[in-house]
Amino acid sequence: MNWYGLIIAIGILVCVATAYLVARRRGIEGDLIVDLIVICLPLAIIGARTYHVVFAVLGGESWSFAEFFGFRDGKFVGLAGLAIYGGIFGSLLGALIFHFIKTRKSLPEEKRINFWQICDLGFTFIILGQGIGRWANYSNLEDYGGVITNPAWQWEPFGIFVEGQWHYAHFFYESLWCILGFGLLLWLYLGKRKSYDGFVLSCYSIFYGLGRSFLEAARTQDVLMIGGVRVSLLVSILFIVGGVANIVVHCVLAKKAGKKIFIFVDQSKLDTDYYGYEKTKLYKPMPDLEYFWQRGKKKKSSNDDIIVDESGVVIHTGDDGEKPQNAEKSAPATKQKRPSQTVPENAEESYEDSWDE
Repeated sequence: MNWYGLIIAIGILVCVATAYLVARRRGIEGDLIVDLIVICLPLAIIGARTYHVVFAVLGGESWSFAEFFGFRDGKFVGLAGLAIYGGIFGSLLGALIFHFIKTRKSLPEEKRINFWQICDLGFTFIILGQGIGRWANYSNLEDYGGVITNPAWQWEPFGIFVEGQWHYAHFFYESLWCILGFGLLLWLYLGKRKSYDGFVLSCYSIFYGLGRSFLEAARTQDVLMIGGVRVSLLVSILFIVGGVANIVVHCVLAKKAGKKIFIFVDQSKLDTDYYGYEKTKLYKPMPDLEYFWQRGKKKKSSNDDIIVDESGVVIHTGDDGEKPQNAEKSAPATKQKRPSQTVPENAEESYEDSWDE
């Protein structure tokens, strides 16, 4: 069995399912997650593969066109060599494409969703997928550090036994770091204190960049190098800088606009005085926020139940049983039963006779 592919697939499914359930809490339709994954997932896989191959070639390795797609000697051997940072860049490209699709003018304003909103939701769960997916490295006995010389620490999963020696299991440490990060980002995304669109993405960049920097500096296996520099270490530092810069820019723009900084604000106290609040889905949530299994449970109004006001105007209740919009403007309504009528046996003949007369 291909455990590597299975673990990655499980990570993707868990992320999609949990993101679907959480999206509505921020005023975003859950169905949007399915559309988003259709665009972002292929680009993430392509990005992860391209990143690994490009920097491997720049580092002196040789790759054929067939090997890029996982073929060797005419046989498919799998996509061994997927770089997480390449997958992140591919996901960002997918989010940008989705942004242009979902912000076009032909869509109602409440149906639109921008790049930052997509990223905040997506990266809250991408880090969870990373935490699960790192165990795929264990199935391939890869992503480890130096030799463990102390016998007290020579046990799994703290260490990994490779080629007759115990090594530090970096995949395990990164998995724990990502699971911890998921808890932090989920709290930032769903907690009572909210922040501007893009803040969760910035926190992801800083948090993951810090953890990956320490782990990458000590990594000894399958390290991408270019010009004597560890590529992933350099990218991690850039992620930290980018996350900090995003927060600083928001603070500067808020001060320049004469508004309050929209970071860690109690949701009950939010108003348009906070910079960027009116652009969030907290301010303008998407319509029809319901899960797919809830749509078939709407109560249908009975044909026998009619609301009649004092002037004799008939007011039908809606499918969901809510009070009609024009009910408040009408006179007090009373609920009546439709009177039952019996049809005489000679009704048809009586009708014809009256018509002839």
